[in-house]
Amino acid sequence: MIETSLSLYLHIPFCKHRCAYCDFNTYTSLLDLREVYADALVAEMAQVAGDARRPVHTIFFGGGTPSLMSPAALGRILDGVRTHFALAPDAEVTMEANPGTVDLEYLTAVSQTGINRLSFGVQSVVPSELALLEREHDFATVVEAVQMARQVGLDNFNLDLIYGVPGQTLASWAQSVRTVLDLDPTHLSLYCLTIEPGTPMQRWLLNGRIQPPDPDLAADQYELACTLLAEHGYDHYEISNWAKPGRECEHNLTYWRNGAYLGLGAGAHGHAAGVRYQIVKQPRVYLRRLQESSAPGYPLSTAVAASHPVNRTEAISDTMMTQLRLLNEGLDLAAFQAQFGQSVAEIYNGTLDQLVDWGLVGVENGRLHLTQKGWFLSNQVFYRFMLDEA
Repeated sequence: MIETSLSLYLHIPFCKHRCAYCDFNTYTSLLDLREVYADALVAEMAQVAGDARRPVHTIFFGGGTPSLMSPAALGRILDGVRTHFALAPDAEVTMEANPGTVDLEYLTAVSQTGINRLSFGVQSVVPSELALLEREHDFATVVEAVQMARQVGLDNFNLDLIYGVPGQTLASWAQSVRTVLDLDPTHLSLYCLTIEPGTPMQRWLLNGRIQPPDPDLAADQYELACTLLAEHGYDHYEISNWAKPGRECEHNLTYWRNGAYLGLGAGAHGHAAGVRYQIVKQPRVYLRRLQESSAPGYPLSTAVAASHPVNRTEAISDTMMTQLRLLNEGLDLAAFQAQFGQSVAEIYNGTLDQLVDWGLVGVENGRLHLTQKGWFLSNQVFYRFMLDEA
C-alpha cells in the first residue's frame, strides 16, 4: 500500500484512578514522569522519522488520560511532530479528556497548541452506573466541560457512552443517549461493555457482586441508539460511531481503511511500511529504551517490543475486517482485487455467497457492506473472513 499520508497515535499512559472496567495500558503511580515522558515521545519521533519528514494528516492523543498532561508538555510534543513530520495545515488533532480534569484556562491553553478536537469519556449520565464503572465525574461536570470547550472554540468533540452495563436497563440507557444528545455533540462513540480479564469488574463478576451482561438487552440498547441517533440526524458511519455529516473522525477512518499509522508511546501499536509493531508497555522501560542510539529505522524505534511484516494472508483478513466496519463506505471490491490479484469471491470460495444468502452482507455499487442485520452479528461475519495463516 502506498503511504500518501500518515496518522499518528500518541499514547499517554497516566491516570489518577483506574476505572473498574479498564484494561488499557495505564498507570496511576507514575504521574511524576509526565514531563520527561513528553520529551521521550519527541525522541521516539526523531528515531522513527529520520530525515524524511513524511506527511501527517491526523494526530490522536489517547490513554490513559491525556488531559493530565500540561499544556506545555502537549505543546512540546506537537512541536516535535512539526519538526519531524510534515503536518498538514488542516490536520485533525484529537485529545481524549476526562471531564473532571479540564477547566477554562487549561482548554484555552491546549487549543493554542494546535489541538482542535476533543473526546470526552462520559460513559453514562446515571449516577449509579457511573459509580459502578468507577468514573470520578458526574454528569454536571460533563455539561460544564462541554460548555467550556465551546467557549474556547473547541466545538468539534466526541462523547463516549457505554451500554451493556450490569444493572443498566433499556430506560436508563435511553436516558443517557437522550441526555447527551441535548449537548449536540458532533460525534458519538457507543461501546458495549466487555468485562476484561484482570479488571475489578471481572472479580466482581466471579464473586457474584454483579450479574453478567445480558447480550439480548445489549442488542436492544444498540438498536434503540441507532433509532434515536438517526432521528437526530447523525450518520451511523461505523459500527460503534455516529457523526454529524462531515464530522467523522478522520483519525479512526485511517484504522478502518486499513491505512498507515505510527503508534508512539508506551504500549502503542503501529502499522506502517508493511509492518505491524508494538511498543514496550512499561513507561520506565520505554524511557530507558529510548536512550539507546541504534534505532532499527522507519517505522521502528528502540522502544519496540515486537514487530512482524504483514504477509498477504494477514493483509487480506485485516482489509476485510476493518473496511466492513464502515457501514456506508464498506469494501471497494475492485480496489481489493487490484491490491490482491484475486476477487473476494475467489479468495473466500462459498463464504461470501453464504453470508449474502443469510442477509448479513450485501453488494451495492461495487462495494461490499454489512446489512443492518449484519451490524448485530458483525463479529460472526468478521470471523468468517479470517484466513488461516499458511
